[in-house]
Order: sequence, then C-alpha cells, then structure tokens
Amino acid sequence: MRYSIICAIFVFSVMAQPGSFSYYNCFQDDPGLSGAYVDGTVFSGPFRANGPVRITSESSGRDNDPYFYIFTLSSDYYIYGWGTVQSAVPHVDDLWIEPYELMELGPPWFNLGVDPLPFGPDHVDWQTVRTTAVNSGLYLTAAEVADGSRILIEDGLLHILQTEYGAEEIYDLATLQEPVVWIDNDAGDRIFVKSSPGSGGFSEELTLGALGSIYLAGPLEYHETSPGMLGLISVYGDCLIADDPLTSDWPVPVDIVTDQDFTVSASILLLDGDIFSENFIHPTPVANLTLFGGIQMLKQGWTSTGSSGFNLQFSYDDRLLTESPPWYPQYQSESVEEESGSADEPFIEVLENPFSGSLIVQILEETVFQVYDQSGRIVQQDLSSSPPGVYLVRAVTPEGCTETVRVVKIQ
Repeated sequence: MRYSIICAIFVFSVMAQPGSFSYYNCFQDDPGLSGAYVDGTVFSGPFRANGPVRITSESSGRDNDPYFYIFTLSSDYYIYGWGTVQSAVPHVDDLWIEPYELMELGPPWFNLGVDPLPFGPDHVDWQTVRTTAVNSGLYLTAAEVADGSRILIEDGLLHILQTEYGAEEIYDLATLQEPVVWIDNDAGDRIFVKSSPGSGGFSEELTLGALGSIYLAGPLEYHETSPGMLGLISVYGDCLIADDPLTSDWPVPVDIVTDQDFTVSASILLLDGDIFSENFIHPTPVANLTLFGGIQMLKQGWTSTGSSGFNLQFSYDDRLLTESPPWYPQYQSESVEEESGSADEPFIEVLENPFSGSLIVQILEETVFQVYDQSGRIVQQDLSSSPPGVYLVRAVTPEGCTETVRVVKIQ
C-alpha cells in the first residue's frame, strides 16, 4: 500500500543515461598525486577517477572544505594531506569532504573500490562519432582545417579561418542531418575554438571532434534562455587554455581573448590528453576559467602558479544527469554510481510533473524517508516553507532497500 505526501518540489533523475562520459563533471583516468583538491574546491556534478587522488584542508572547521556532488574512485582509498596517509572515510583531522552528512552514508555519494572505466583511444568508441560526421554530418580533412586554424562556434554556423588573412569558410549547421562535425587532422595539430563576440550564446546541439589538440581561445557560452549542448572531443591531443598574445594577434572576432575571466560551456572528452595552460604565467593576477559542463581526461595539468594563470572552476550542467551532447561517446563498464540494495521497482512515485504550488509524491506505506539540502543536512519533510533550491529525498524500506530522488523546489 502507498500513501501520499505533499511537498513543493520538482523532480529530476539522479542517474544519467547509461554509459555517457558526459555524465561526469570531472573524470580522470590517471589522476596522479602531484596536486591536491584543497579548500574551495567544488565539483557540483559527479567526480570519478581510475585511482587515488589527493585531498586536503587547511581550515580547522568545515568552512570551505572540498565539495563533491558524487565522489567515486577505483582505488579503495584517497590520499589525505601532502604526505602518504591513506584514508577510506570522508573525515580525517581537519578535512571534511562535503556534503559530509551524505558522504558518510557511502554509496551513491561516497564510492571507493569501484571498477575502473576503460579509457583511451583504444578503449572508447570515438570512431562512431567520426562515421556519423562522414555519413550524416560535416566531415573536414586536414587540408580544410590546417594546424592552428581558428574556429568560431555560433548558432547555426561554424566559421573556420585557416590563416590570419585567408578566406573564411562558413558552414551552415542547420543543413546537417546529424549535428556532428569531425575534423580529420593530425594528432599534433591544433584548433582554436571560441564563440563570436556578441552572438548571444549557443542554443543548439553539436558535437565537434578532432584528432589533435583543442585550444580554448575565449568565451564559449550557452544562450541564456535557450541553452544549447556542446561536446568537444580530442582523440590524441590535449585541451589547452590558449595564451593571449596581448599585443599582436589575428583580427577580431577570431583573436584570442584569454586575458581575463571567461566561461566555456561544453562537455570535453580528451581520450589521450590533459587540460593545462599554454602559458600559466599569464594573465596576472590569476583569473578564473569556468568549465560549465564537464571534462573527462587522463589528468588535470597545471593551469596556474597561484598568482598568475587560471584557476579552473568546475560548474555542472544539471541536464547532463539525463542528457548528453549528440553522439557523445559512451563507456563500456556497468560499474556506475547507484544506490546499493535498490528495489526492483521504484518506491518513490511522482504523480505530477511539472507542478504548480504543491506536488504529490507517493511512497510505500512503511517506507522511512528523509529530505536533505545541498549541504547534506537533513531538513523538514514538508518543503512548503523551505527556500527554492535542490533537495534529495532518500527513502529506506523495512528490508533495507534504498532509493534517492534528486528534486528542485521552484517558486
């Protein structure tokens, strides 16, 4: 038997489409331990690594401690601090991995010892993206997109300039049967990408892949009210924050603009590469590069000296929990973050979606449920007087099965 509860919430699924790499706000195949996630680190989407990472905190309390929406490692420990201390719990000394109240519950928020995700050009099917571009999208050769070409991405159009004073090629994306572009360049080639200044933002779906490296040459943002979804793929190259030459560069709008804070909205897949700054001495003082979406790579490289270069800010596009850019590659492992002991049938049921005012949610009569805010703290079950925001409804049956629904309260 079921009974109903009333609360003002809007429901989103916790899980992404099965196997999409774009699900991850950050995935690292070979994370390394030269750097650390420190106070102020925020991953507002799922984080996963094929091995241990280093996490530390210099604050005595919980203020500003590293935050992970979901934390998943293939190792059964992470490294705490700057030494060799191995930890398998979310609280050590001055470190509280936030949101701690959720992390201490274990899966699906704090996951250690999971199967590694196969990664790399030989293990991920990028060829399907290329084939789709050849058959139904836009396929460009190295002769059509030379090393160092500048690319502007905007609604409906793709602008490519191979040399500073060469002729501009403009491709109409609306004519493509599938919104996929593939550049069959060399592994050592570079393409510089940004959006056109004043274009209003990108509001379409598009995946752009290449064999070589991708240089972020300036802002590349989604439309404010009609956001698109962009995927960028490099098979053998890296993702670099391009160095702004400041004094002499190609003409506007294909010039490099990385001397200040900027945002790139995309999911970026680097099958054999890292993200780092071409020159982390500039700009000075240090600026922020916000990646709105996610990045999957070998490891995170150096982007800043601390006083110059770019601080990398990870911001998650919540749509990636259930969607992905067109033809974005999938992973082949079934080991994903999911609630252990889940029932075969869901026992939290949403009866009205979307809603106005209140929303009726049905649960099993004997099920015990709690509601958490984004910080992981338990809040009242009746959310009618709670502020708008993201909440988690977690239910447990008498048999110990659990189910979690991610919800967002609206005005």
